[in-house]
Amino acid sequence: MKPLYLEFVNKGVANRFDCGDHDLIEMNENLKKYPKLFYSVLMHELGHGEKNTLEDFKHDMKSKTPGLFRFMVKHPLAFLQVLPFYYDMRRNKVVYDVSYIASWIMIAGITVIVFFLMKYVMGWLL
Repeated sequence: MKPLYLEFVNKGVANRFDCGDHDLIEMNENLKKYPKLFYSVLMHELGHGEKNTLEDFKHDMKSKTPGLFRFMVKHPLAFLQVLPFYYDMRRNKVVYDVSYIASWIMIAGITVIVFFLMKYVMGWLL
Protein backbone atom coordinates (compact mmCIF):
# COMPACT_ATOMS: atom_id res chain seq x y z
CA MET A 1 0.00 0.00 0.00
CA LYS A 2 1.35 3.39 -1.05
CA PRO A 3 1.62 6.28 1.40
CA LEU A 4 -1.11 8.90 1.14
CA TYR A 5 -0.47 12.62 1.65
CA LEU A 6 -2.95 15.45 2.19
CA GLU A 7 -2.21 18.89 0.75
CA PHE A 8 -4.32 22.04 0.98
CA VAL A 9 -4.80 24.30 -2.05
CA ASN A 10 -6.94 27.37 -2.78
CA LYS A 11 -8.83 26.00 -5.82
CA GLY A 12 -11.31 23.24 -6.60
CA VAL A 13 -12.84 21.08 -3.90
CA ALA A 14 -10.71 17.94 -3.74
CA ASN A 15 -8.76 15.66 -6.07
CA ARG A 16 -6.80 12.46 -5.62
CA PHE A 17 -3.65 12.00 -7.67
CA ASP A 18 -1.46 8.97 -8.23
CA CYS A 19 2.09 10.30 -7.99
CA GLY A 20 3.83 7.01 -8.66
CA ASP A 21 5.35 6.07 -5.32
CA HIS A 22 2.58 7.79 -3.31
CA ASP A 23 -0.97 9.13 -3.59
CA LEU A 24 -1.86 12.75 -2.95
CA ILE A 25 -5.21 14.24 -1.98
CA GLU A 26 -5.53 17.95 -2.66
CA MET A 27 -8.30 19.66 -0.70
CA ASN A 28 -9.49 23.23 -0.71
CA GLU A 29 -8.09 24.97 2.36
CA ASN A 30 -11.47 26.61 3.03
CA LEU A 31 -12.97 23.19 3.78
CA LYS A 32 -11.27 23.38 7.20
CA LYS A 33 -13.96 25.92 8.19
CA TYR A 34 -16.70 23.31 7.56
CA PRO A 35 -15.84 20.15 9.55
CA LYS A 36 -18.81 18.04 8.40
CA LEU A 37 -18.23 18.90 4.75
CA PHE A 38 -14.48 18.38 5.17
CA TYR A 39 -15.06 14.88 6.56
CA SER A 40 -17.58 14.01 3.84
CA VAL A 41 -15.27 15.17 1.04
CA LEU A 42 -12.26 13.41 2.58
CA MET A 43 -14.20 10.13 2.89
CA HIS A 44 -15.26 10.47 -0.74
CA GLU A 45 -11.66 10.93 -1.89
CA LEU A 46 -10.47 8.03 0.25
CA GLY A 47 -13.14 5.88 -1.41
CA HIS A 48 -11.53 6.31 -4.80
CA GLY A 49 -9.62 3.29 -5.96
CA GLU A 50 -7.65 3.03 -9.15
CA LYS A 51 -8.14 6.13 -11.29
CA ASN A 52 -9.93 6.18 -14.64
CA THR A 53 -11.89 2.97 -14.15
CA LEU A 54 -15.60 2.29 -14.37
CA GLU A 55 -15.70 1.79 -10.59
CA ASP A 56 -14.13 5.22 -10.10
CA PHE A 57 -16.76 6.75 -12.39
CA LYS A 58 -19.59 4.98 -10.49
CA HIS A 59 -18.12 6.21 -7.20
CA ASP A 60 -18.27 9.81 -8.46
CA MET A 61 -21.80 9.45 -9.84
CA LYS A 62 -23.17 7.97 -6.58
CA SER A 63 -21.53 10.64 -4.45
CA LYS A 64 -23.76 12.66 -2.13
CA THR A 65 -22.13 15.56 -0.33
CA PRO A 66 -24.71 17.83 1.33
CA GLY A 67 -23.69 21.47 1.51
CA LEU A 68 -21.15 21.24 -1.30
CA PHE A 69 -22.96 23.61 -3.67
CA ARG A 70 -23.33 26.22 -0.92
CA PHE A 71 -19.59 25.91 -0.24
CA MET A 72 -18.83 26.37 -3.94
CA VAL A 73 -20.99 29.50 -4.10
CA LYS A 74 -19.18 30.99 -1.09
CA HIS A 75 -15.77 30.07 -2.57
CA PRO A 76 -16.00 30.57 -6.37
CA LEU A 77 -12.58 29.05 -7.12
CA ALA A 78 -14.11 25.74 -6.04
CA PHE A 79 -16.06 25.72 -9.33
CA LEU A 80 -12.80 24.74 -11.06
CA GLN A 81 -13.66 21.27 -9.75
CA VAL A 82 -16.29 20.75 -12.47
CA LEU A 83 -13.90 21.40 -15.34
CA PRO A 84 -13.04 18.17 -17.17
CA PHE A 85 -9.44 19.32 -17.60
CA TYR A 86 -7.30 22.28 -16.62
CA TYR A 87 -3.67 23.35 -16.49
CA ASP A 88 -2.04 22.97 -13.07
CA MET A 89 0.79 25.50 -12.77
CA ARG A 90 2.31 23.85 -9.68
CA ARG A 91 2.71 20.51 -11.47
CA ASN A 92 3.29 22.12 -14.87
CA LYS A 93 0.89 19.74 -16.62
CA VAL A 94 -2.69 19.35 -17.78
CA VAL A 95 -4.88 17.57 -15.23
CA TYR A 96 -7.98 15.72 -16.41
CA ASP A 97 -10.79 13.80 -14.77
CA VAL A 98 -12.44 11.05 -16.81
CA SER A 99 -15.59 11.23 -14.66
CA TYR A 100 -16.13 14.88 -15.52
CA ILE A 101 -15.30 14.33 -19.19
CA ALA A 102 -17.99 11.60 -19.30
CA SER A 103 -20.42 13.85 -17.42
CA TRP A 104 -19.92 16.72 -19.87
CA ILE A 105 -20.37 14.35 -22.84
CA MET A 106 -23.65 13.07 -21.34
CA ILE A 107 -24.88 16.62 -20.72
CA ALA A 108 -23.99 17.61 -24.29
CA GLY A 109 -25.73 14.53 -25.67
CA ILE A 110 -28.91 15.19 -23.70
CA THR A 111 -28.84 18.83 -24.80
CA VAL A 112 -28.55 17.85 -28.48
CA ILE A 113 -31.39 15.32 -28.15
CA VAL A 114 -33.66 17.86 -26.44
CA PHE A 115 -32.80 20.48 -29.08
CA PHE A 116 -33.70 18.19 -31.98
CA LEU A 117 -36.87 16.95 -30.25
CA MET A 118 -37.97 20.54 -29.65
CA LYS A 119 -37.12 21.44 -33.25
CA TYR A 120 -39.13 18.44 -34.48
CA VAL A 121 -42.14 19.19 -32.26
CA MET A 122 -42.12 22.92 -32.97
CA GLY A 123 -41.69 22.30 -36.70
CA TRP A 124 -44.63 19.88 -36.60
CA LEU A 125 -46.82 22.38 -34.71
CA LEU A 126 -46.02 25.29 -37.01
